[in-house]
Amino acid sequence: MALKQKSSYAGAEIVVKCLQEQNVEYIFGYPGGAVIPLYDAFYKLDESNVFTHIVPTHEQHGVHAADGYARSTGKTGVVIATSGPGATNTVTGIATAFLDSVPLVVITGQVAQVLLGKDSFQEVDVVSMTKTITKHNYFVKDVQQLPFVIREAFQLAKSGRPGPVLIDIPKDVQVEEYGPFEPRKIIEEKILSNSVVKITSVEKAVKLINEAKRPVIYAGGGVIKANAAQQLLQFVEKSGIPVANSLMGLGGFPRNHSLSLGMVGMHGAKHTNTAVMKSDLILAIGSRFSDRVIGKSSEFSKEKQIIHFDIDGNEFSKNVYADVHIHGDIIKTLPLVIDRIKTNTHNEWYQEIKKWQIKHKLSKFAPTKIINKINDYYEDAIVATEVGQHQMWTAQEWKFKEPNKFITSGGLGTMGYGLGAAVGACLGNPDQDVILIAGDGSFRMNCNELATVSKHKLPLAIFIMNNKALGMVRQWQTLFFGKRYAVTDISDVVNYVKLAEAYGIKGYQATDMLSLEEILKDIKTVKGPVLVDIVISNNENVFPIVPPGASIDKIVYEK
Repeated sequence: MALKQKSSYAGAEIVVKCLQEQNVEYIFGYPGGAVIPLYDAFYKLDESNVFTHIVPTHEQHGVHAADGYARSTGKTGVVIATSGPGATNTVTGIATAFLDSVPLVVITGQVAQVLLGKDSFQEVDVVSMTKTITKHNYFVKDVQQLPFVIREAFQLAKSGRPGPVLIDIPKDVQVEEYGPFEPRKIIEEKILSNSVVKITSVEKAVKLINEAKRPVIYAGGGVIKANAAQQLLQFVEKSGIPVANSLMGLGGFPRNHSLSLGMVGMHGAKHTNTAVMKSDLILAIGSRFSDRVIGKSSEFSKEKQIIHFDIDGNEFSKNVYADVHIHGDIIKTLPLVIDRIKTNTHNEWYQEIKKWQIKHKLSKFAPTKIINKINDYYEDAIVATEVGQHQMWTAQEWKFKEPNKFITSGGLGTMGYGLGAAVGACLGNPDQDVILIAGDGSFRMNCNELATVSKHKLPLAIFIMNNKALGMVRQWQTLFFGKRYAVTDISDVVNYVKLAEAYGIKGYQATDMLSLEEILKDIKTVKGPVLVDIVISNNENVFPIVPPGASIDKIVYEK
């Protein structure tokens, strides 16, 4: 039965009513002792009021699923976990979302307040644990706080620079009565970025843009978070300035556009990295100048000026000094510049960049060829990845044309992220193809989530780049540690086809381009999940690569 209107409600019921107010579609949660009252409140809902509840096999993967749902839909992901180990299992997922600015609301149960501080069963101070990896977190001591806390948490998660918010609710607060419950009034959002764009900064930026001879745009994930991909396209087509993307910015500018340079940084192409280093002006738009992009910071900023657009003022001159700061929501600040700059082409500069392009000799079953072949069959798919070599091959090769189509862990580099994230992307986008590109090392960390995929019959295509190794670590051992392969080779003990079949998922194995082509033709006709084990050599490495600490134009190629 539905929660009837009454004079008072238990705290757990208030949580449910507040989630309904927020039009929450999916909840990714795992029940346990400290959240039984909350699940009891869910149980009392009738079918017209029920949320779709997804139970992962592990709380960390549940957070990743909420994260993938949020990244691919632009909505806020919601997670529920019990106290103690349930709460601690969410920490890696929360940190992943925090470093990539993903809006989540994570609700954890806590032991009753009379048991706090006594080393009680499943008692952990998750609020203190997560202070540095959340936008904000709450410990709710009084049931009367719940409506305000939950509503504010959802506002905080989405406003300004998005991110995760945690709410820790003791069991006694979940059962305590409070009322009457007052529905949220329709009011204007109060929690907004307090940035004020200085018109003098805009004018200075316009002057630098109009005078630049070798400008480059360095566009990051902030473009996607701000829903400003269209504004960036307008800016580029008026200014004629080529675009290099960070890993998190891929899809924020169409990869098939004539002014797209692809990914910049440690695994950026020679012409991309060289263009950035030889530019006289960098326009950093929604980017944070991470170490994987800039390499040696003192070399990165030499003989050039930098304009930095960002909603988060804390990013200004944090890693690289910027001459001009334009503080505000990119979807609002970019048009201020677009309206004032001259129309330009920079043809000579772009022709010079083209001369730096290099074509590499590839093996018959090279990973980059594999990625391109999959891309041919899944041209407009949402692509989730794990973390490692396969992630970089995908970032280098996939022709992302739209935002929110590349679901990957950038800032934290979380192995085991991808399968959970792909689950969330499938649920949030039922009318789109969703694929997961994984490495066998990462996939072993989360393959139990095949149970979730199978249970919900998700139409997910999983491609495992199986080199029987922790490939990226092994590559570093090859290049920088004298080929001393300390525990990075994985013994061949898993039959991934049989593993898939054990979960009721159709499995395939590809060992060459011909078998891969036949498999791709077949799986496009399959309804439901599929898994493809793609066997590659452990000597296949990601090139180019910039050695850690070097300038990004000091590029290493395979001998």
